[in-house]
Amino acid sequence: MTVSQRDVAGGAYKVQTLRVGDARVHRLSDIETVKWPATSLLKWLTGDQLTAAAARLPPGMVDPETNSILLSFNSYVVETAGKVVLIDAGIGNGKERLDRPHWHRRNGLFMAALTEMGFAPERVDIVINTHMHADHVGWNTVADDDGNWVPAFPNARYLAPAVDLTYWSERFATEGDALLHGSFADSVVPLLKLGRLEGVALPHEIVPGLALEPAPGHSPGMAVVRLRTDDAEVLFLADVIHHPAQLSDPGKGSNFCMDPAVAAATRRRLLDECADAATIVAPYHFPAPVFGRLHAVGEGFDYVPL
Repeated sequence: MTVSQRDVAGGAYKVQTLRVGDARVHRLSDIETVKWPATSLLKWLTGDQLTAAAARLPPGMVDPETNSILLSFNSYVVETAGKVVLIDAGIGNGKERLDRPHWHRRNGLFMAALTEMGFAPERVDIVINTHMHADHVGWNTVADDDGNWVPAFPNARYLAPAVDLTYWSERFATEGDALLHGSFADSVVPLLKLGRLEGVALPHEIVPGLALEPAPGHSPGMAVVRLRTDDAEVLFLADVIHHPAQLSDPGKGSNFCMDPAVAAATRRRLLDECADAATIVAPYHFPAPVFGRLHAVGEGFDYVPL
């Protein structure tokens, strides 16, 4: 089991690669280590909590002087069982996100970076949306020459948890294009109209050794993805946890957890399980290094990068 790192797209992106068993897992962040106002994500991270988190975590992860935290938006490419699987599809390019300046009308090199890594869009077999939030579905679609949103990965099956897809589909029917910052309209509906996005009941085996498992709370039907190999297991945590500051008290969630009590129970269950089983965790929003293990400390956890 090894972890390596290299630059792609002229150094604009840093790729971390985990070799575990017969699988290869590549982390590519659509947005890397952006400063985010702490209380806009974690309303409880103020005052003494902010100072304590800054002292406990690596430098820069929490900045009391600017009341900010560092976040990344990590997609993962998994090579396993003869398939190329993309877990979560980031923010995307050219999307109208007026209330999210970091996401609005982006022109990033994510797709060029994927291609340089050896994963041209045509080579991706499966795209997984762990849930339907805007920062997990953006690269589902790209604009064609006429400005229409079309599948970004022309040969891929697109999968999402059925409960989550149904919930947001029903809300879209009444709330329209404004739902989820506009992302459901431009990054989900075009796939549904083409019959390209499949809602699956959980748990669901994607390919042998790779499965979707229920992780509700943050979103009604959110899933995590588990990779099983002969060497170790890897759990892709989606939005079970957003920032390492939460590790000292897993009961504390994000401002965007739709059912905070259920989200907290899910987080505690999965983090306890990962610590007990020495499962490798791959968080969606942690800045690099992203592959690590959890060690129980009191009521919380330390995050130890591989």
